[in-house]
Amino acid sequence: MAVRVGDRERETVVERLSAHAAAGRLDVTELEARIDRAHAAIYADDLRALEADLPAPPRPAPRRPLPAAPLVVLLAGILLTALTGHPIVPLFILAAFLWRARGPARRGSGPAPV
Repeated sequence: MAVRVGDRERETVVERLSAHAAAGRLDVTELEARIDRAHAAIYADDLRALEADLPAPPRPAPRRPLPAAPLVVLLAGILLTALTGHPIVPLFILAAFLWRARGPARRGSGPAPV
């Protein structure tokens, strides 16, 4: 059974085709022809055919959960502070420890330069 597509699906394919052209997989003439076919597509099979000879887009990396150790240290510091009445762990040391525990994947603003 053929499934009809809407504007959102067409635009998604156009964006991916543009990314392939930017990566050098399609020249301008072929990109324009495929974009025209994408805008004219009625069924999902029509859109799939436009990308059949191109590599699949990379999947996003799975998010790494926050390690439990920094949370345990934070809770222990709060508990000890409440029990003794004065700070046990200075906040800047605790903040540095928590920042370090986040790992390099989240610190940067983008991918590493090539």
